[in-house]
Amino acid sequence: MYIRKKCQPHLWLLTGTGEGHDFTKSLLKEGWKITVSVVSERASIPYEKLNLEKILIGALITEEEIRSVILSARRKKNDFYCVIDLTHPFATKITPTISKVCKELGQKFIRYERPIDDILNAFLIKKLTDISNYDLKNKSILLALGSKHLQESLIFLRDLGANVYARVLANPDSLKKTLSSSILETNFAVLNPSVSSDGEIEKALIRKWSIDGVVCRQSGGRTEKLWQGICLSMHLDLWMLERPCKLQPIHSIDSYDELIKGLKSISMK
Repeated sequence: MYIRKKCQPHLWLLTGTGEGHDFTKSLLKEGWKITVSVVSERASIPYEKLNLEKILIGALITEEEIRSVILSARRKKNDFYCVIDLTHPFATKITPTISKVCKELGQKFIRYERPIDDILNAFLIKKLTDISNYDLKNKSILLALGSKHLQESLIFLRDLGANVYARVLANPDSLKKTLSSSILETNFAVLNPSVSSDGEIEKALIRKWSIDGVVCRQSGGRTEKLWQGICLSMHLDLWMLERPCKLQPIHSIDSYDELIKGLKSISMK
C-alpha cells in the first residue's frame, strides 16, 4: 500500500498487547501519522522514541472519554482516518465502547484480535471454578492471571486444598492489589515479562516453589506460548482460562497484513 507522505493520514491506536508497538513502527514506516493510547506510564516507555503525534496515557473507560479524543482531533483539523483497537482480548468492556462511539460519530474503526493458537498441552476452562473438577489437594499451583481477581482466586484454590503462588506484574496497581490480598509474602514474585523473554525466571520460580501446575489465560501472543512451552518441558499441568467469545457484530482482523487491507479498503470507499 502506498500512502503519499505529504497527506500523512492520522491513525489512533489503542494498545494493550505486544503487537501494538510492532504495528505502530510498521505503520510509521508506511507514512502514517499516529497517536497512541496506553494505560500507564510504564506502558508508554517503548513508544517514547517513536516519531508519534501524541501518546495518551491512562485507561479510557467511558464513552465520553473516547468521544472527547475523537472530537478534539476533529476540532484541530487533525481527524483520525481510522481508530484501531489493539486492546487485550480479555479487556472485554473497552471494545464495545469504542465501537459504539465510532459508529455514532461516523468514525472508521478496525478491531485487531489475536489469532487463537492450538492448545497443545493445556486444560481449557471457561471459568476458574471449573478447576474444581481436578484434584488439587496439597498441589502447589502458580497463578499467572494478573492481580485483578487475585484475592478471590486465592480463596477458591485454598478451599480446594492447594498451596497457591502467584506471578504478578511490576506496576503500582498490580503491587497494591497483591499486597492487599491474603497471599503470603513468600508466595509471590514481581516480574516484568519483557525482561524474561526466555522464561528462565519463571522456570526458576517453579523449581523454587515445587510447582505442580500453572493457571494462565488464553490470551494469545508470547505469554501464552511461554507458559505452554514451560509446562510442556517441565511436565506440569496447565489450566488455561478460555478467551472471551468474539464480540458481535464487531468484525475483527488477526494480522498486520489484514490491517493494511482494511485501511486500503477504507480509502477506496
